[in-house]
Amino acid sequence: MSSHDEHSHEKEPIILTSPRRMAKGLAIVLVTLAVGAAILIPFFNDMYKNPPPVTQIKKPTTTPPTTPPPEAGTTLISILEGASAQGSPDFKPDPAEVPVGNKVVWQNDDSVPHTATSGTGAEDANKGKLFDTNIIMGGEKSKAVELTGAKEGDTISYFCTVHPYMKGEIKVTAAQAGGQTGGEAGGTAAGPAIKILEGASAQGSQAFDPQELTAKKGETVQVINQDAVPHTVTSGKDVSDPDKGKLFDTSIIMGGESGKIDLSKVDPGEYNYFCEVHPYMQGKMKVE
Repeated sequence: MSSHDEHSHEKEPIILTSPRRMAKGLAIVLVTLAVGAAILIPFFNDMYKNPPPVTQIKKPTTTPPTTPPPEAGTTLISILEGASAQGSPDFKPDPAEVPVGNKVVWQNDDSVPHTATSGTGAEDANKGKLFDTNIIMGGEKSKAVELTGAKEGDTISYFCTVHPYMKGEIKVTAAQAGGQTGGEAGGTAAGPAIKILEGASAQGSQAFDPQELTAKKGETVQVINQDAVPHTVTSGKDVSDPDKGKLFDTSIIMGGESGKIDLSKVDPGEYNYFCEVHPYMQGKMKVE
């Protein structure tokens, strides 16, 4: 008898909840869904057009630092972006022409540190004896370096001690290049300089210093671009002058660099000149 009772107990169904309670629970779920839908549907289009701010996060853009033009008497050399990758262009200009007496500044446009150290490489026993900028962090520039004892015609090698495969050269030129040999003196005539002023490209600003230059036939005029954009010094009244550039033309001079005007074949007289990139920049030159 007891055996029969045990088997009958195992076959009894286990009731977890009553039908009434189940129906009540389903009703609550359906009401909740209905209320949520009533709230969501009217605002669906606005939510689709204006997703949460987190989905609109954009990668910030960075503006590369602008390099101010160097002071007169300073030559600027750029350490190019990506220069640390072996085989990539590293220094600009290379070779760099530096007039006697000019100082040199290196601007690091790369994102990693570099140096400019005199010598042919890390194995050079005389490395750093002439100059060494020490570490120049990305986006910064070195202190002005003097090429002590350098004379016209010298070629100075330098490299980066952090990345020794980065190598460049400096060619030392005349402070104010001489003209042609000739005349009774039979020597070199020192020439004056024209400065293209910072902000010269803004129409109405003073463009050249001096605005009216006096020089002598046979001299070479040094043109120093102190502005941050390219310019020229080209003989003529403006771009419409059919004789423009026939007497002299520096061609493009990049910001921070310099050019030359050879007056060895220019007869005495007064001449107009202008910038071909910005024709409203005009000046005069008197050759004696």
